[in-house]
Amino acid sequence: MAGPSIAGAARVRPGTFNPATVHRTVLANGLTVIVRPNKSAPVVAIVTYVKAGYFDETDDVVGIAHVLEHMFFKGTASRGVGEIARQTKASGGYLNASTIYDHTRYYAVLPSSGFQAGLEIQADAYANSAIDGAELARELEVIIQEARRKEDNPSAVAVETLYELLHDRHRIRHWRIGREQGLRALTRDHVLGFYRNFYRPRSTILCIAGDVAVDEAMREVERHYGALPDGEVARTPGPAEPGHTGARYRELSGDVTQSQLVMGWRTPDAAHPDTPLLDLAAVVLGAGRASRLYRAVRERKLVSSISAGNYTPTELGVFTIHAEAPPATALDAARGVWDQMRQAVAAGFAADELERARRIFEARWIRRLETMEGQANHLADWEAMGGWALGDEYLERVLLAGSDDVAAAVRRHLDPGAAGMVLYRPQASPPMATGAAEMRALLEQGAPPPLRSIPAVAAAPARPAPRAPDLERVEAGVRVYRTAAGVPILVRRKPHAPMTHLGLFVTGGVRDEGATRAGLTSLTARTAVKGTGRRTAEQLAAAAETLGGSVSPSVGGESFGWTISVPGHHAAAATELLADVVQHPSFPADALDTERALVLADLALLRDDMYRYPMRLLVEAAYPDHPYGAPVLGTERTVPALTVEDVRGWHRERVLAGQTVVAVVGDDDPDRLARLLAAEFDALSSGTAVAIAPPAWPTATKARAEVRDKAQTALAIAYPSPGRLDEERFAAHLLAGVASGLGGRFFDELRDRQSLAYTVHAFPSERPLGGLFAAYIATSPDKEEVARRGLLAEFAKLRESPVTADELARAQAYAIGTYAIRQESGGAVLADVVDAWMFGAGLSELDEHDARVRAVTPAAILALARRWFDESRRVEAVVRGAAGERVGAPSAAGGGAVP
Repeated sequence: MAGPSIAGAARVRPGTFNPATVHRTVLANGLTVIVRPNKSAPVVAIVTYVKAGYFDETDDVVGIAHVLEHMFFKGTASRGVGEIARQTKASGGYLNASTIYDHTRYYAVLPSSGFQAGLEIQADAYANSAIDGAELARELEVIIQEARRKEDNPSAVAVETLYELLHDRHRIRHWRIGREQGLRALTRDHVLGFYRNFYRPRSTILCIAGDVAVDEAMREVERHYGALPDGEVARTPGPAEPGHTGARYRELSGDVTQSQLVMGWRTPDAAHPDTPLLDLAAVVLGAGRASRLYRAVRERKLVSSISAGNYTPTELGVFTIHAEAPPATALDAARGVWDQMRQAVAAGFAADELERARRIFEARWIRRLETMEGQANHLADWEAMGGWALGDEYLERVLLAGSDDVAAAVRRHLDPGAAGMVLYRPQASPPMATGAAEMRALLEQGAPPPLRSIPAVAAAPARPAPRAPDLERVEAGVRVYRTAAGVPILVRRKPHAPMTHLGLFVTGGVRDEGATRAGLTSLTARTAVKGTGRRTAEQLAAAAETLGGSVSPSVGGESFGWTISVPGHHAAAATELLADVVQHPSFPADALDTERALVLADLALLRDDMYRYPMRLLVEAAYPDHPYGAPVLGTERTVPALTVEDVRGWHRERVLAGQTVVAVVGDDDPDRLARLLAAEFDALSSGTAVAIAPPAWPTATKARAEVRDKAQTALAIAYPSPGRLDEERFAAHLLAGVASGLGGRFFDELRDRQSLAYTVHAFPSERPLGGLFAAYIATSPDKEEVARRGLLAEFAKLRESPVTADELARAQAYAIGTYAIRQESGGAVLADVVDAWMFGAGLSELDEHDARVRAVTPAAILALARRWFDESRRVEAVVRGAAGERVGAPSAAGGGAVP
């Protein structure tokens, strides 16, 4: 946890570590080891941070660092292929890895009881990776599928094209993870040489955070790592980037529905004193609904999303602004961004803008440290920079930065005239500009309207002291209260939690809309945060962000609501703000128009997502005439027809008089929190949800398919499955554990053995009146039928014979372990409490999880598969990539620089 969770931490700023709790050792062989014990949860995280990434790749082996990351898990002399993942699952934990420009990170998170086993597995993989030649050949095919998947990701294409555009020589201009031709040329000798050179103790940091004793942890570290030989690491630095000035521009086109607009600048390295100032400027510009860019372009319906960030992978930086926009408004969006950057350079930022940004920044920092995984990664990152305590110094620099300091840094590094810009637009959209000079001329034509200042909100009138609500009962650690009108209040105390998470949740919504009003719940939830009787949209956003949070709408098929999470000392103010949004939204007509336009843009973006879109098609095919098939966002036909009167009526009916529950998780006196919630949520009555009929699963095979000009084909297959209240659902979850994920059957067969895909997984989806069990795979277009047969064959095996005792034991340990790990997050605890209350058999479920998981037998899983997985009743959805030459692959349409 963050500082407040440990003894003596009162002297430490929230979000920083007490030095007495961090133990750093350098072994004789050069391995840096950091241990931070924390007994706030029975969880431990192990992070292996290797200082080797894309920057260490010479031109002939681009992508090799990422290839080695894959091979890290492919076996050792004592653990065969798949055993590293299977043994980690058997210890109740999970593992994963990531490669980026300056490092590769491996991590395992386990229940503390699995620490010794988890560390031994990680040490074996680190020191003894086999890098078998045959396995490498198979895995390269998987990585090529991953590279193709990336080609189908418009955001990734735009951002990495920007990095290339901004740099003439530096290795950041390489397409990270590599291209197919170069990947196929890599040999075992290449990978083994990279491994033996860079995976040395002196270039590695091992971080352990969680429920461990320092002495015990260090004994285990010495046992597994102490005898490893050290050696020199030979680095071949890439060419330095020469100094250059002037704007740069490139335009791409492809089979996308929305335009990707990315603007960027070269900035200093991570250790430069201006870096924290630029990071803070990015928050002012692009974080939250009160940010400059959000108000300048998203609130004006020019973009569907906007963000800003200053990315600094060790030796250089790139400040990026990224917008997704309908093609018709992309130019106006670019002008809006350009105008805001000119103003930032000319005049800097106001004091209140910086204060809002500091609070957001601090809250983000604290959230990261809420979990052991976050703490271990934090320590590794900063230790690699020169010392773990640099993180605390960096946070102080951000929080104490003055307006003049930030303004000076912005002027030094973010001159609009030195920007690079990439536009990735739909093929059917006309070109915007042929080069940087023409683009700059377009940007400077006409001035967008100025942003309005955000006035202060008048103080709320004094209210009488609230009556303490009566405690109804305590169950599974949750205290149940009720408002005077009978609305339930659920309070779960989470000791040592630095954040308080609270929300209002409503049963129903999307499932109740009907075909002609699809999207009404989503539009209502989104527009509610755009103004109340006391506050404008900007005032709401600024108030929440100054607390370090945001009132966030969420909409699912069975429920909707609003949540906010803030540092614990802001709980009272956050409660009042959330209650104002929930109970007193004004639903301004112009705000509704804005949100309607953005919903339509989101619907277009959905079609570019090669996971979410086929899953949307799958659900529609499975439930064609039932509310369970209703699209959460609505449709292009229904959303434009929804009116302010529809939204206001839906709010009155479904929120003020609906079946609601208020819940909070945090480290505070439960009675105090209950009083706050009862006093603020006094306009809600206690209603009931509308009943709907159960769905009828199709009696024959059904399929939905679309063809797109994509590098991959995405295939999803679903069968009916147990509903939320069916005891058999635990067997479905464990079957998914047997089938999916690292070490799972589908993964081992279709990815590891057949190299069909990078992404393949299976999972159950539960609804109160029924569920579905889905499998998803993304593969080359020419391998679609092979992938289909492979998935069907794996389902057939599940029907034909029981899973083994070892498979079930691993799945049970994994389910129980990951459930315990999940309890680290207050937001996850809140979600579990509300789910049990709204859709489960009761709060007692929270204490019964492990016993129900342990009660599942191989016979129960076999019965599940035979009962539900009838191949003749399967539902399929396919988004089919164009086979052969991709005529619509991202293609350049303009570029160049202007001094």
